[in-house]
Amino acid sequence: MRNSSAPIVSICMITYNHAQYISQAIEGVLLQKVNFIIELIIGEDHSTDTTRAICERYTEDYPDIIKLLPSERNLGMMPNFIRTLCCCQGKYIATCEGDDYWTDPYKLQKQVDFLEANPEYVFTFHDAEILNQKTGEKRIRIGESNIDSTVDLKSLIIQKNIATASLVFRNIIDFHSLPDWFSKISNGDYGLCVLLAEKGPGKYLPDVMSVYRVHDGGVWSSSGFEFTKNADISLFKYLLQYFDNQALKETIRAKLKWTRFNYGINHIRQGRLIKGLFLAVINIRLTGDPRLPTPPRKIASALKSRLNYA
Repeated sequence: MRNSSAPIVSICMITYNHAQYISQAIEGVLLQKVNFIIELIIGEDHSTDTTRAICERYTEDYPDIIKLLPSERNLGMMPNFIRTLCCCQGKYIATCEGDDYWTDPYKLQKQVDFLEANPEYVFTFHDAEILNQKTGEKRIRIGESNIDSTVDLKSLIIQKNIATASLVFRNIIDFHSLPDWFSKISNGDYGLCVLLAEKGPGKYLPDVMSVYRVHDGGVWSSSGFEFTKNADISLFKYLLQYFDNQALKETIRAKLKWTRFNYGINHIRQGRLIKGLFLAVINIRLTGDPRLPTPPRKIASALKSRLNYA
């Protein structure tokens, strides 16, 4: 029997040099209106700004909710993510990084209610707003786009639609014994979702309930196209070794070619025509999953765009 004082939801929040944003991230948790116990686990990775001091003040004000995991040296994003996940004791875990935030006070209640009523589902996620911190521009991540509302492993690999701050999942992964590749990747949220989808399906909720902030200090959002595509390529290579199912491996290969194709398109748009054309042409995939198109006209569009720019 579950301890009545144990948290139902643990929120995993990692942070490093987020002094400008961490208060808003924490307040997004504190505004949640729920009929169950929650805990906020903050993995603070030895920031060089005032992030830790801000977290300490919140911990003093909300000792029954917030637990701070300070680090005496900078561990790096993935080790910090893993150690924070390991400390989450709730029946469910929600994720929100220290530079993102939640906007709907009923977010956790909605997602937990769904998981409680649908035990066959392992995780839920929802739509999010993307905020460019520099320009103030906002856009909806998914909106009217046609995506799979029920997400299995194949769908997850093909469609990368899960914002980190939108995820709530059953606490059914042993974070003390993760696959070796997990600590080697840069896109830990994507890797986590793969491990979850390996255990069962996920459900998309169309409500916009969080904000993903793009800013110069963001580990992922500030890294640029080349970093993110290389990170995805690295993950897909690990997954090809991790999974044995041949149909799934074929899906991963298709996604890998799609990623390399887009890498080539970006090179063309940046004026690196020979390298870009080579990558794009050898990775064109005209058959396969209809959700993963690679039309030759995209090459023509990139060339036209570059010529017009020049």
